Amino acid sequence: MELLICEDYYFYNNGVYKTIKKLSPDGWFTDLKKVEPSIRIFGTREQVDEALDTYIELTGLNLDESFEYKTEKKGSYWEDIVFSETRKDRPTLKEYNKAVNKNLSIYREKHNKLNNNKALITTI
Repeated sequence: MELLICEDYYFYNNGVYKTIKKLSPDGWFTDLKKVEPSIRIFGTREQVDEALDTYIELTGLNLDESFEYKTEKKGSYWEDIVFSETRKDRPTLKEYNKAVNKNLSIYREKHNKLNNNKALITTI
């Protein structure tokens, strides 16, 4: 069995905006918010590469950044960015890794149910 990987991809918004409504002390107002598309792809390296190429071709979006979606270790680059032992607005390393493992389990199960030899793509 080939190694399964999971990667996150973030794209430039290509000038796409959506309207949002906010409440201010002066009442409701409408504002524009930039739409920044992002997806997560799970599969073999070959499946992930093919799915990304197809997604870019179909949407016309330009890739901004990509990251491997995996469990982390103390002292990793992502400490205090996506997890923290001191910041209350971030999960702890244990909580973060538990959530990642849960998601990877779900992705693996869904990927195994696919009989089309394709990657699993989800929005994030």
